[in-house]
Amino acid sequence: MQDDGFRYLSRNFICLWAANFLYFGSFYLLLPTLSPYAAALGASTFQVGLVMGFFTFASVTIRPQCGVLAGTYGRRPVMLAGAGFFSLVFFLYALVDNVYVLYAVRALHGLGHAAFLAAAAAYIADLAPVERRGEVIGYYSLSNIISMAVFPAVGVAWMKYSQNDFAGLVWGGGVIALVAWAFVAGLRECSTQESRRPGASLRQIAVRTEVWASSLALWSGALCYGVVITFLPLFAPSRGIEDFGIFFSVYAVSTVVSRAVAGKLSDRIGRKKVIVPFMLVMAAAMVFLAQVTSVWDLAVAGALFGFGLGAYFPVLNALVVDHTPLRDRGTALGFFTSFMDVGIASGAVVLGFAGEYLGYDAMFSWGAGTLFLTVFVFANAVKSERK
Repeated sequence: MQDDGFRYLSRNFICLWAANFLYFGSFYLLLPTLSPYAAALGASTFQVGLVMGFFTFASVTIRPQCGVLAGTYGRRPVMLAGAGFFSLVFFLYALVDNVYVLYAVRALHGLGHAAFLAAAAAYIADLAPVERRGEVIGYYSLSNIISMAVFPAVGVAWMKYSQNDFAGLVWGGGVIALVAWAFVAGLRECSTQESRRPGASLRQIAVRTEVWASSLALWSGALCYGVVITFLPLFAPSRGIEDFGIFFSVYAVSTVVSRAVAGKLSDRIGRKKVIVPFMLVMAAAMVFLAQVTSVWDLAVAGALFGFGLGAYFPVLNALVVDHTPLRDRGTALGFFTSFMDVGIASGAVVLGFAGEYLGYDAMFSWGAGTLFLTVFVFANAVKSERK
């Protein structure tokens, strides 16, 4: 193989991987504990969904603009601003005393999240060589998954053994996020003058088939993810399963396995041939999750869920980059990645509202149906690549 100059042990890749790992570490430390905390403040099932919804609405509103800024001023400055703001908002959670203040803090957190993710997605796309794009993005995104394997369990354990010391938890999350910011500061800017040239408008980019179809596929997977992460801490105990943390641990291990091979496989056989089967696996996981009755059922559901979502998200990312000129990359990825948050909000708020009247199992079944429908649309819209 011809030497493309990329090294996994390079300063930029190591700093970016570590920054993403710790950034999402702070994010996942909070995530499984937030729903029970909101419920303890008196929030209804629908209001618990709104806690995630305010975060998402704020993030989605400015995500495409953050992508434009990352294209205009460079990836590193926007990542620094996003990670720095994200870390500081953690300390505001200690002031929350009712669900309405929690809405406001979550909205602020979403603003920092938008800037970091839009710029980080463009940075890794710039860093990855064309012939190994799926592979490199896949290995980079393992930082997120390994973080999920560690930090949710830490958050749950902290709340259990500290007698629900939520203030201590968010202070710890803020410190971890600040360390992530320090790793971002260690990056060297890798965008070029070509990437900073004016490109197509957001509207022109959004109507490209590979962009809108990939965004739709990401939305449907994120919708299911939003349902699971928001309501699993409430659903599992209702089925007599107290140790729901096993879902996140098995999910993370399964995702590492699929993500380690899927990106490289998509470089060889094409993106579509990898995306469609793994979306179907995730849909099957949602069907199974609605039927769980034991901790072992929950572990199987987590394995299937992680195997599906873990593989197809980074490959969708690579597909968008494949079909986007360099000067449009920041805007396209800002638009594409915003559908992760739109999907999570759809799951948490819309299906959360349905779940309040129809039950948790109905939420998971509706999520599965949405995925099956999206697979059909994606498979018919996107042409198979000739490798």
